[in-house]
Amino acid sequence: MLKVGKVSYLNALPLFYELSDFHIIEGVPSELVELLRKGKIDAGIVSSVEYFFNPENYYILSDISISSRGSVCSVKLFSEKPIENVEKVKITKASLTSKYLLYYIFEEVLGKEVREEEGEEAVLLIGDEAMNYEGKKYVYDLGEMWYKIHGLPFVFALFLVRKNVEKSLAEKLKFKLKESLRSFFKDLEKGKFKENFYFKECIDYELKDDHIKSLNIFFDYLSKKFKKEKPRFEMI
Repeated sequence: MLKVGKVSYLNALPLFYELSDFHIIEGVPSELVELLRKGKIDAGIVSSVEYFFNPENYYILSDISISSRGSVCSVKLFSEKPIENVEKVKITKASLTSKYLLYYIFEEVLGKEVREEEGEEAVLLIGDEAMNYEGKKYVYDLGEMWYKIHGLPFVFALFLVRKNVEKSLAEKLKFKLKESLRSFFKDLEKGKFKENFYFKECIDYELKDDHIKSLNIFFDYLSKKFKKEKPRFEMI
């Protein structure tokens, strides 16, 4: 049975709402990436930067992502001072893509470096923790910041499948995921979930041309930062 990684955050619920015939393993983004990289799971919704760093290992399931078209509502920088005055940030260990998006905003937009340090000045949180956190004077939604800069969705996570998985199984997984999404949003319209705003206004599950354009911009930055060739997108 195919082992499939599920992010243990609310935003993954629609993808796994009615997903059967697979062995589901949950974890935070950084944990799932490690499992997928080591072959301990066969596929999973994982941080999009994992594809940048190790494209030779994976196919991308087409038409599926966890993205935002504006405010993502669950990836936020909380700070005691305006972002242009922030010098150091405590970054959640759960994050991968969001960490590099934060670096992008500081380096490419604000033209300054930021240090990753423990402290009370600022903190980057993701997932349910970011949605429930209070206590800082300034709050910055990173998905919204990206959208204001580029007018494009930001792709936080891709559904990756290891290349040693049979393509027929990968295609079955994609079909079941799309079915799960349709079923979830049908029930959402019926009022079955209290988080209606979050799923309708904050999270986007598509992977279209504008998502790929956005990924190319982000991967261009990572390519320059890590002096690594930008991968081409291999999809199923």
